[in-house]
Amino acid sequence: MSTERGLKDSIAGTVAGAACLFTGHPFDTIRVRLQTSNTPIGIMECFRNTIKYEGFGGLYKGVTSPLFGMMFETAVLFAGYGQMKVLLQKDENTPLTVGQCAIAGGFAGVGASVVLTPVELVKCRLQVQTTGPQKYKGSLDCLVQILKEGGIRGAYRGFTPTIAREFVGNMAFFSTYETCKRYFKNKENKPNDDDDELNLPALIISGGLGGMAYWTVLYPVDVAKSKIQISEGVGPSPSILKVLKEIYSKEGVKGLFRGYTPTIIRSFPANAAMFSVYELVIKLLG
Repeated sequence: MSTERGLKDSIAGTVAGAACLFTGHPFDTIRVRLQTSNTPIGIMECFRNTIKYEGFGGLYKGVTSPLFGMMFETAVLFAGYGQMKVLLQKDENTPLTVGQCAIAGGFAGVGASVVLTPVELVKCRLQVQTTGPQKYKGSLDCLVQILKEGGIRGAYRGFTPTIAREFVGNMAFFSTYETCKRYFKNKENKPNDDDDELNLPALIISGGLGGMAYWTVLYPVDVAKSKIQISEGVGPSPSILKVLKEIYSKEGVKGLFRGYTPTIIRSFPANAAMFSVYELVIKLLG
């Protein structure tokens, strides 16, 4: 992969990350609150309570942390995806298979997890602060307190479930995205290795379905991750299996998919925005 292409992927990924964040953050706030609530609560009730007690700004609580973090994480993800595709491609005249795209996406997700874990840790801690005394004044204060209490290890609380989600999720993410792109290219009689831009509706559908696949394949692990990340303490994090067993014993299968509906509602527009903006920026950069 040329340095120029890697730079373009990073720039496009950065802008795409911002687009994804602002499109989907309100739904993400509702998702985290549903996942971590001590009592079952409905989507609309959670939404109404947030607006009633915290105003519209409550839906964007914790947005500062992922604003820069997600821009960087998405830049790493797309740059890593591009690099992995180059490593897997034996013949530059033969396009990668969907399976190879899935592998490239999975390993790109592992790299992105290094950035994503502390970003999501801060975001989750802030998102579950509702009314009453506020432990954290903002993203920076939250990060500083986490580092004081647990050091670097504390900042990576939930790293294992994040890697699991990102590896499997991004395999589904990029394979679905590439499959949809190839479907639309075939409809337009374009070769699969043609990098010309698809029309915007095709990009929106491809990105949106990719995002839905990402969140669906390993959603219970994300529920466990949220639980682990909001649990405070300096000791070792509880294991994924332990948390999943606890959730299942109390709430059954339904508990493992708590917050799934707003997540899927969020995933289509947020990821459609991310991939569409990514492709558009790549085209603008030439």
